[in-house]
Formats: sequence, structure tokens, C-alpha cells
Amino acid sequence: MPAVLSKVAPLIIQPRVLVSLSALVAGLGIYVTQRRHGNKFKDSKHLPSSAKSKSERAAVDAKFISQLLRLIKIIIPGPFTPEVGYLLMIAVMLVSRTYADVWMIQNGTAIEGSIIGRSMESFLKNLSKFVCAMPIIALINSLLKYSLDELKLRFRSRLSRHFYSRYMSGFTFYKMSNLDSRISNADQLLTQDVEKFCDTLAELYSNISKPILDITLYVYKLTGSIGAQGPMTMLAYLALSGFLLTKLRSPVGPMTAHEQHLEGQLRFVNSRIITNSEEISFYQGNVREKVTIYSTLDQLIDHLRSFVLFRFSMGFIDSMVAKYLATVVGYYAVSRPFLNLSHPRHSNTTHSERMMDYYSSGRMLVRMAQAIGRLVLAGRELTRLAGYTTRMSQLSVVLRDLERGVYERTMVASENQQESDNGNVRPSIPLVPGSGEIIETDHVIRFEGVPLVTPNGDVIIRSMDFEVKGGMNVLVCGPNGCGKSSLFRVLGELWPLFGGKLVKPHRSKLFYVPQRPYMTLGTLRDQVTYPDSVDDQARRGVTDQALEDFLAKVQLSYLLEREGGWDSVQDWMDVLSGGEKQRMAVSWLSPLSSLPLFPPVTRSLLCRRWHGCFITSRSLPFWTSAPVQSVWTSRVS
Repeated sequence: MPAVLSKVAPLIIQPRVLVSLSALVAGLGIYVTQRRHGNKFKDSKHLPSSAKSKSERAAVDAKFISQLLRLIKIIIPGPFTPEVGYLLMIAVMLVSRTYADVWMIQNGTAIEGSIIGRSMESFLKNLSKFVCAMPIIALINSLLKYSLDELKLRFRSRLSRHFYSRYMSGFTFYKMSNLDSRISNADQLLTQDVEKFCDTLAELYSNISKPILDITLYVYKLTGSIGAQGPMTMLAYLALSGFLLTKLRSPVGPMTAHEQHLEGQLRFVNSRIITNSEEISFYQGNVREKVTIYSTLDQLIDHLRSFVLFRFSMGFIDSMVAKYLATVVGYYAVSRPFLNLSHPRHSNTTHSERMMDYYSSGRMLVRMAQAIGRLVLAGRELTRLAGYTTRMSQLSVVLRDLERGVYERTMVASENQQESDNGNVRPSIPLVPGSGEIIETDHVIRFEGVPLVTPNGDVIIRSMDFEVKGGMNVLVCGPNGCGKSSLFRVLGELWPLFGGKLVKPHRSKLFYVPQRPYMTLGTLRDQVTYPDSVDDQARRGVTDQALEDFLAKVQLSYLLEREGGWDSVQDWMDVLSGGEKQRMAVSWLSPLSSLPLFPPVTRSLLCRRWHGCFITSRSLPFWTSAPVQSVWTSRVS
């Protein structure tokens, strides 16, 4: 065996064999990655159906450019904005840095020439110039980094505020998570994906602008020193290598988008455990939840491992093409005037002059080769940006559709054809979301031929006809799943109307106390005035004494002393008991109106003592413009 190795070893260490083996390994890595990437969405059994069917292809193409331009109009709304100012500042700093690099090359060559020529005076002169220029160069680098960081923050602020304003408009945030099935992790998109998109875009602006400036300046300088053939050779290599690497990097965009989706899935699973930790503990479901976490984590790890393999393969090719081969081409281009003995440039020059010329031209050409390498590698970031752009565009499209009342969801094969009392089959009803009519009228709630249908098309009640007038108290009873909560979701316009006519007051005149009490972030005062703010409270003329009276009517006045006053800040979801949170929710009914609290609160508290039913939702509309207050209290058991 040693004898065999001794014969094979010299063959293995030959440069040609090493290059061939390295290329073979890189090629196999890319092939395996593309095969795994191609089957990724097919084999993801644990992902939601929306993730498998609605995934868009992320690539650097015309569609990507169109999506990116739409997003740029959001983060840069006009020419006279701070973002444009920082873009110009970065451009100025990049130009200054490029000129500083050229000056440092020339000054460094002069210093080395002084050392070789043994000239102390010239050495000290050039060295003192370098020392004096150091603060200016350091300031340019610091200003460039500051401008880039500030640009990232401004991009993120613009884009986040744009998406949040649309996400929190009306009931869009509810519809995205409950009606539409295209996005299952909106929090991931609104936070981490927005940050990565803005950071990548700002970095790409710098990583592309600086090499382009360097190449332009070095081409101009080198054309005058070694002729146009050398720079043109480098530019031709740039075009060829850029085309090749762009083709090889095509899977990066989809893989980046899928990585962010899986990160969101893992984040969603963890947030569910935090939100429902008490229920999971009572059910002793920790083992089952651990299986879910492991399953989600394994999907992410498998994808990241595939991505690592692909980056390993592309890293080899990037280093060869963008760094080493570019340097080889640069050496070839700069050597032609020196090695060609008939070239007129160096026909009558001394060895020292040729040395100085080579140092200056050679370093510029090497810097140009490095700039070409950075520009070629910037294509990698451009491909990753395509993945983030696809995610941002998907969020924008879903928000636009939900604002128009359009949503996509997997519709169930509901038993739309039901038997009537005489045994005949009734025809199916058309299920068209938003096909019903809503008429806003005060003092009455009336359902006329309204079907009660879930967002996924499950028909609960084919047609409802009833009327509730002002001053009436209505108690809706029924078994689980009969549509009690669904009735209020349709009334509150959370669910689309699939037909019929709904007559009701404007949504601003209806106030709902949900089944699960919600405590907002902030002070104790904020819990009573929610959803109004302190400024709204002052504008309405509601004093702290009035708020204390509201608490007293729901038997919560002791909270002021126990929690330390109105300005106390706590985690109210944990501090308050279940009963206290329910009564706090009822206290919201008073500050929302300009009139005092009425007996329905007492009746609601009495209803909590009924053992045969429990309150899941209540509706209490106020008409503050009327001389006499009209109150509806609808309780659902």
C-alpha cells in the first residue's frame, strides 16, 4: 500500500490534477445542491399548503427589477428627502476614497522609490505627506460607514412604517392571520425580513458603486500609462465572469426566500408555546410540542445545511473566478508593455524607471482586478436581495388584496346541498366573499337573508333573518359550533358577507368585548381608556376621578391602591386575575362614550354567575349624538 501511495502521490500534487479535482468537487456540490433545492418544496410535508403552492420564484430578472423599483419608491419617496442626501453623501465619500486609494498608490510608490534610491530627503517628504493625509483618509472611511448605517436605518424606518400603516389599517392584521392563507408568519416579514432587505440593499449600493468608481478611474489612469488594451482585457473578463457566476448563483434567491420562511415557521412555533404555555402545561403536552419544535427545526437545519454546501461550492468558484483568475488576467495585461521588447514605451528607459512605472501601473491594475472581483461577487448579494425582494413583494401584494377585500384561502368541500324538512335536497348557494350588502343605519341591527359562512366556505347557517332594535337585550344560546361567535364576527365585519343584506350602525358606534380579555401595554390608566390614548381622554374631558368611578362600578377600585396609582406600569396580562381582566374589559364601555355607565354592566356581571352558560362576546353600541342614550347588550352563551 505505501508503494502504491508513493506512486500516486506525485500525480495528486500536480497543479493540473489539483485544479481538476477542485473543480470536480465544486461542480458536484452545485449539482447536488440544485437537485436538493429542486425537490425542497415537493418534500416539505410539514409546511402549510400555502407555503408549498404559493411560493414565488426568486431570480434576478425583469420581474425582480420591477418589484425592486416599487419598493425603492417606498423607501425613497422623492428627490428632496434625507435618503437621497445620504445616497449622495455615500457617493461623495466613495469618490473621495477612490481618489485617496490612487494617491496612496502613488505616494507609496514614491516612498519605496526613495528607499531604493537611498534619498533621505525624498523619503521624509513623502512620509510626512502620508502622515498628514491619514486623518483625512480616516475621516472619509468613518463618514462612509456612518452614512451607510444611517441609510440602513432610514430605509428600514420608511419601509416598516409603510407596511405597519397598512397592516394596522382597519382589520387587515386580523384578516391576514385569520382569513388569508398566503402568509403564515407576518411577524417574521415585518421585522427580520424588512431589516435584512434594507441592510442588503444599502450594502449592495456601496458594494456596486465603489467597484464601478474604481474601475472607471483605473481605466482612465491606466489607458494613459499602458494603453487601452490592458483595461479592455479586464473589462471583457468582467463581462464573461459576471455572466457565468450569475447563472451559477441562480438558486441563491429561492433558497434565501425559503430560508426566511422556515425561520418564520420556527419563530411561529416558539411564539405559540409562549402564548399557550399554561394550556400546554395543564394538558402535559410538552413532549408533543417538543416533537413539533424538533420537526420544524430539522426542516430549517436541512435547508441551511444544503445552503452551506452550495455556498462552499460557489465559494470555491467565486475565489477562482473573481480573485485569482482576475489577478492572473491583470498580471497578463500589465506585463504586455514590459515583456514586449519592441514596445515603444520602454525602449529607452532604465531599469529604475521601468521599476517605478511597473509599481505604479501594476498596483493600479491589481486594484482594478480586485475591484472587478468585488463587482462580480456583488452579484451574490444581488441574488440574495432577489430573495428578500420576493418576500417583501408578497407581503405588499397580500396587504393590497386584503385592503380591497380580496383574500385567498383553501375552501372546504362543505355540504352546501342540504336536505330540507320534507327530504328534498336544497340547491347550493353561491359562495362569493363580499357579495352581501352592508347598510349603515342607527338604532337597528337587521339580518336579511344573510348566510353564516366561515372564511373557508363552511356553511353554518344558510340564511338568517332577524332584527334587534335599540333598547332590546338579546341573549343568543346554542351548543358549541352552532355559530354564536361567528354571528358577531360577521356583525363586526371581521368576516366577509357571503350574501344577503346586513343593516347596522357604523362600526365606530359599536363596541365589542371579546371572549378573551386583552390588556394593552402601558399604565393602569391605559387599561381603562383603551383603545383611546391619554390625549383622547383629555380631549373628551374625562378626568382621573371619572375613571376611578368607572372602576368602582365594576368593583375594581382597589386596583389603584394595590398597583400604585394610575401611572403604574405592569404586565397586566399576568398581574390581573381572569375575573379582574373581564371586569376591566367591561369598564372600557364607559370611557368610550361621553355618557355615564349604564345598567348593562350590572347585568353582564350577573350573567357571569349563570352556571348554564358563559359570556363569549358582547356588543354595546353607543349613539353619542342622540339626546337620550340607547344601549344594546347582546350576550352570547
